[in-house]
Amino acid sequence: MSERSRRRGLPPALPPEIALPGGEEPPFLRPKSRTRVRRVRRGWLGWGVTALQGSGIAILTMTALWAGYARVMASDRLKVGRVDVRGSRFLSEGEVRELLGPAVGENILGLNLDALKARLRSSPWVADATVRRTLPDALQVEVHERVPLALAEADGLYLMDGDGVLIELFGPRTAGFDLPIVRGLSGVVGDTRRDRAQRAGTLLADLGDLAAEVSEVQYEETGDLRVVLRGAGEVLRVGAPPYRKKLLRFLGLRSELATRCPRAEYFDLRFRDRIYAKPSDGEHVRAASTGTPAPHRNSQAAASSGRGR
Repeated sequence: MSERSRRRGLPPALPPEIALPGGEEPPFLRPKSRTRVRRVRRGWLGWGVTALQGSGIAILTMTALWAGYARVMASDRLKVGRVDVRGSRFLSEGEVRELLGPAVGENILGLNLDALKARLRSSPWVADATVRRTLPDALQVEVHERVPLALAEADGLYLMDGDGVLIELFGPRTAGFDLPIVRGLSGVVGDTRRDRAQRAGTLLADLGDLAAEVSEVQYEETGDLRVVLRGAGEVLRVGAPPYRKKLLRFLGLRSELATRCPRAEYFDLRFRDRIYAKPSDGEHVRAASTGTPAPHRNSQAAASSGRGR
């Protein structure tokens, strides 16, 4: 030990490491026998304790979650207190609330929105509806109502929309509707009545604002549709779509046709660029040509439009 180390009270320096030839470990550092580490095996008692500990943790976690959920569900701040209704024209806001049932006052997070939409669609007036949550306590309800286009004569007189759906019996609260009457639905039920109503509804929907010119739509047993106009009461046999184009064509020649065919039983619009009249005492006569007229023998052929002259 050096004099400086002795003065400072430092322990004597260790001898340098002895290096053996070949890199062998010094014999005095080798253990006489290798100690084997044994893995401790748990018995059924140890596994049972571990399982109980895990179960306890799980129970505590579930209890805490349930307590939090119950607290949220019982919160007065999340109870539905306001319902905003949009798109309702015929149904009042009170009727929409009644359709929603006991939703008001319930926790907003616990509401089944699909069930609420189904309740709204149970009304024949509601074609579709959407319901949304607006936290913390409001429901946004948008109603898509059916639009009545006609009065369908079935087992009673019903309001009917463009899809042929019979909405409601015509009565005091619906007396303000001035609509054409659809006939030919009496005495038939099920798919037959539904198909006839859909065809009449499609016609009126295609006419749009021109439906105001229509007094009646008659479904015939042959499958054809007849239209009775307001005013002079002309009867039109319209056939297949496009209905609006055919009616516009007839209305453009209406006064001329009335002059030339005053005794027509009905006018047949089923032919392209032709309007035929059936007099009450004769066969079909071509009353007008809305395009380029073709040669014909009948001397009773009436007028053509300016384009065909």
